[in-house]
Amino acid sequence: MSHPIDKKAVYMARYPKGTIIELVEPLEDPYAPKPVGSRFKVDCVDDALQLQGVWLPPQSGSIAVIIEKDKFKVVS
Repeated sequence: MSHPIDKKAVYMARYPKGTIIELVEPLEDPYAPKPVGSRFKVDCVDDALQLQGVWLPPQSGSIAVIIEKDKFKVVS
């Protein structure tokens, strides 16, 4: 008998509040695109498995990072 993996719990452990991530590929969004190198401070993982938080200057906006789609690395 196997147990399903709780992806949200795994991602919450991997990206706790305060984690800084950096894009390694541009985030293509028609309203708020983000270039490679943009940094994001994680507040939480939502139920849609997206990172919610704030973009660090010089970037701004409220677009979330989609964990299983967007390409990024953990900086701290």
